[in-house]
Amino acid sequence: MTDLIEARTETRRRRKAERPQEILEAAFHQFSRNGYAMTTLDQIAERAGVTKGTIYVYFENKEHLFISMVRELMKATLDTVQDMFERHEGSTADLLRAQFSFIYEHIVEDRRRREVVRMLIAEASRFPALADRYHEEIHRPCMELLKRTIRRGMDRGEISQSAVTECPLVIIAPIALVDLWMMMFDERHPLDLKAYFHAHLDLVINGLLTK
Repeated sequence: MTDLIEARTETRRRRKAERPQEILEAAFHQFSRNGYAMTTLDQIAERAGVTKGTIYVYFENKEHLFISMVRELMKATLDTVQDMFERHEGSTADLLRAQFSFIYEHIVEDRRRREVVRMLIAEASRFPALADRYHEEIHRPCMELLKRTIRRGMDRGEISQSAVTECPLVIIAPIALVDLWMMMFDERHPLDLKAYFHAHLDLVINGLLTK
């Protein structure tokens, strides 16, 4: 009898630990289908098989849930790119190649992330606070990491100060074009993503590295 009680307790404990992830997964499906404005916490709760009150145990409101969902999609990838920076001992050119290769494989080609971008573009004018949260929690850390990589190259004499180092946003701008292209033209005019990646990387390396 004691073993049965302990097993049931462990099952409940495990289910409770899994619940936030289940809510985030349900949130992604509902936001993707209905958009941010038309999605309600009641819909998400129903899909996740929990009560609306349960959502509030883990998330403050719909905006917090949305940003938490985006953060969950990006966290592992951003952590890996950060780890590459911390551990890399070779040239900055090799670091950039490794980082951009990983970003294209795990971010650019991720359809779920692209769906989030589509939602943000559609909803940003009506919910500027949502776009601002995305900028602060996702976009800004990405840019800070890129700036650190550039600073590393400059400190090592591998990168010279230029208009590009002063405005590193242009380095990742081609990724935004990939998103827009795939949203608008992918079925009729598919992009050769492999060729595009190599062209983008060539542009980054030649635009940054000291000649």
